[in-house]
Amino acid sequence: MQPSEKNDRNPGLIWLDDGDAERRIAAQARAGELSAEEATNLRKFSQDGYLIMQIDVSAEDAAAIDHDVDALWRDRPADVAFAYDSPPRRFSEAIAAEDRKPRYRIHELQWASETAMRLYLEPKVHRYASLILGERAIATQSLYFEFGSQQALHRDSVVVPTPEFGRLVAAWIALEDIAPESGPLMYVPGSHRLPFYEFRPGQYLYDATSHSGADVEAALAFYRAELERSGLPTKHFCARRGEVLIWHSALSHGGAPPTAPARTRKSFVVHFSSLSSHPTRYCAVRETVAGVSGETVLATSETIARDGAFGFANPLHGQLLHRR
Repeated sequence: MQPSEKNDRNPGLIWLDDGDAERRIAAQARAGELSAEEATNLRKFSQDGYLIMQIDVSAEDAAAIDHDVDALWRDRPADVAFAYDSPPRRFSEAIAAEDRKPRYRIHELQWASETAMRLYLEPKVHRYASLILGERAIATQSLYFEFGSQQALHRDSVVVPTPEFGRLVAAWIALEDIAPESGPLMYVPGSHRLPFYEFRPGQYLYDATSHSGADVEAALAFYRAELERSGLPTKHFCARRGEVLIWHSALSHGGAPPTAPARTRKSFVVHFSSLSSHPTRYCAVRETVAGVSGETVLATSETIARDGAFGFANPLHGQLLHRR
């Protein structure tokens, strides 16, 4: 299937999925709007659904993030969240001896780490996110992993809600040299072109409020069958510190099973959407309020900016929408 073939099972998501992407890349390069490296990387992204680039993450930067993560587990603030399973919980409810274990993640580490904030608003990564989306990007969410995620292959556009389906791109940043036994990021080049499962006619995004367990099983079976039918290979990203893999929202990716689960695989992930189409950041946390455990949903439309890069203010400081 060619990217230009937009049908009910494979809607066009971004301009790089169109059949004339190569012509448009060449035109932008001739006009001086793209460097030679950017043009090459965009062609790679259009064809394979990802690109790999390098940013500056020094040993001192990595040590600073380690220090900030240790401080979160020690000080347990209420305005940063962590998760082992969804939804996340506030650090004020964390017990390090029980919760700091392989597969956990930290949401929005940038609010407890200036080094993570620099990565969240990293200009070169934002530049690529904007080029891929075809307009100014905004960082909508970050996730820090100390260990491998161990996530099954999945497509972000199906499970990460955005106001406009497919207006999403993600970047995975290595904070250390990644060992094969730690459970590296895995991805399937070219899988962004495979068809989508329809939960309902024209509906490709999973919705926990309306889709049943049977819906989920049917979707998983569909995606497994499509990947098997495609014959596309699964690759592992054994990155060096500072390497960044930027991927298409429909690219199948996950975390390889580790052979040494206690081996760290430190990484920082940022999701992006377009600034014009994503005005509000919603978040949900599982917490205990007045002795009752439930889910709290908050939202913020406040943005932050640095060197032309945009992100959202801390969603846990946002407006309370409801508790349930």
